[in-house]
Amino acid sequence: MKFYDIEFLKSQAGLSDYLRYIFIFGSLVVLVIVFAIYIKHRIKTKYRDLSIILLLFIILEIGIQYSNYQINQSKHTQSSQMVGFIERVAKNERTNKNNIFVNSTQLADGVIVKIKGDYYKVNLSADQQSYTLTKSYLINPEK
Repeated sequence: MKFYDIEFLKSQAGLSDYLRYIFIFGSLVVLVIVFAIYIKHRIKTKYRDLSIILLLFIILEIGIQYSNYQINQSKHTQSSQMVGFIERVAKNERTNKNNIFVNSTQLADGVIVKIKGDYYKVNLSADQQSYTLTKSYLINPEK
């Protein structure tokens, strides 16, 4: 079972998102260069066709990136809820928040929390405004 600490949950920004932004920016630069060549050589239609293909490709990539952005915003919101939960548990258990680990990046009923070597199962209320910790035992605890 894999456990996550609060620092991991805070730093959920993905490298793949940055690579997509760089890819889109690079595509825009290539589009500008090809379009400039087309303006210079209006008779050669291959540059115009290449510009249109690149523009359609960039529009497609921006659409995909927007969809991924919405998904990442949802994940970020859920990670933020888990960070707040860890901070609340640390305050209630009177321990440092760096001593608390969770087995999920999303706050949900049944999450396992590790506090100073002890394991607890989280039981959330229906409105997720309160919780109880029930001592739990792992069959194969990590070493």
